[in-house]
Amino acid sequence: MPINIILQIIVLIFLFVIIIMLLRKSISLRKEKRISYYALDSLTDNERSISDKIFQRYLAFIKKMRRKMNKNKYFKKKAKKYEKYIKYKYRDIFEAIDFITNKIVISLIFTLLAIFSQIIVNAKINVMGIIINFIIGYYLLDIYLFTQYRRQMKAIENDLLRAIIIMNNAFKSGKSTLQALEIASLELPEPICDEFKKMYFDMKYGLSVDTVFDRFAKRVNLEEAVYLSSSLMILDKTGGNIIEVFSSIEKTLFDKKKLDEELKNITASSNMIVKILFVVPFVFIGIIYILNPKYFEPLFESPIGYILISIAILMFIIYIILLRKIMKIEV
Repeated sequence: MPINIILQIIVLIFLFVIIIMLLRKSISLRKEKRISYYALDSLTDNERSISDKIFQRYLAFIKKMRRKMNKNKYFKKKAKKYEKYIKYKYRDIFEAIDFITNKIVISLIFTLLAIFSQIIVNAKINVMGIIINFIIGYYLLDIYLFTQYRRQMKAIENDLLRAIIIMNNAFKSGKSTLQALEIASLELPEPICDEFKKMYFDMKYGLSVDTVFDRFAKRVNLEEAVYLSSSLMILDKTGGNIIEVFSSIEKTLFDKKKLDEELKNITASSNMIVKILFVVPFVFIGIIYILNPKYFEPLFESPIGYILISIAILMFIIYIILLRKIMKIEV
């Protein structure tokens, strides 16, 4: 058996083992989080595992790089957009500039993996392939953070009505706005509890009610949050009964959520069609690759091939955008 094939098999086995270990770690953490509420605290164990030691050393490296990165005005400016991704409970551990460092580390890892794989397979280095892997590695964290942020905003949108109900009940029992925010931050699940903790401490440090909720609306960028902020701003300027205002907001959000659920039921078939048409190109490519594994090799052997791949990706993105616009139902 050729040495290249043996090396490829070793690399694939190594990557497979790493993926399995990460999956097992993720599953164990989820189970631990799920049962920790009902379990007793275990005895303190000062012995750290190898993964914890590696993670702590990586954190030390990030903190060391943080001082150097903060000296660069360009990176400091670019890091501002990552502030919204930092959870409240991690505010003392991470800073926005750390995301830039992680992006550079991931891009370097992707570049080294590309060089290593090219040496094993072809015994030569393709510069274009290395550049593409560097770009993919650099923006991979952005894609992950964006998808995670969208998921969190969806969860906040779903839990906002529950937050309004909790605050309204607190007002009915005679609590102040500050106390209502504290109760909501303790009773609500993540990620919306982080936002209410931020509002609680903002108000505790002296900011007005309308300013606190206006900052909340700008952070989450939701229509319901803007409506809540505008209502409280009008209430602060004109006066009125806060219980009646929150009861009105609660009724409005409840009716809107009911309409959204009805709309989802109406558009379920069209959304399914969009998902099927989204998957069809990948299925088509997979079938071709299974029938003829060498069919796509010319695309990865010349700069023209990479240009054609880029054009195909761009056309696929346009195809998805047009597909969603065609299947969208105006209400």
